[in-house]
Amino acid sequence: MEIKRFDTDFVSRTKEILLNYQGDYEVSNLINCTLGLIILPYEETNRNNYVFFDTNLDQIPSIPQFQTHLFDPIRKIERGCILYYPKTLKVLLQKMRHGLAHQHVEPINRDGLFDGVIIRNYYNGNKQYLDLEIEFSHVELKKFALFIADQYIAGAEEQ
Repeated sequence: MEIKRFDTDFVSRTKEILLNYQGDYEVSNLINCTLGLIILPYEETNRNNYVFFDTNLDQIPSIPQFQTHLFDPIRKIERGCILYYPKTLKVLLQKMRHGLAHQHVEPINRDGLFDGVIIRNYYNGNKQYLDLEIEFSHVELKKFALFIADQYIAGAEEQ
């Protein structure tokens, strides 16, 4: 039996599930797959040097579109002074991961059907310090998750 890397195998299988799912739970499947395709790559890029993820967002022309209401990623607050992270893909994934993990997710429904999601992050859980608010339609969320998966797999192959 061939031994595969868990991380890239997981991302590849999750990508296939997202692309090929046909059933009654499309939205649940999308959210579950998105969690796997954002959180695992973020955690692994923290452990390894995936250069692409350190790229500033405005320098990634191929990134799928979504609405950014706020992205001022707080690194720390020291003596009342707010210090910010650079606006890289890795930092965006970090803040998204925190927002998802802490359930700062608001579904968007249109005509009783799931149409998208708003993800927020609060620095250290303090509602006074909102540092991320982004909105995805369900189509945008799927494209974004697949984009992250593809970039992660490509980066892992370079390792």
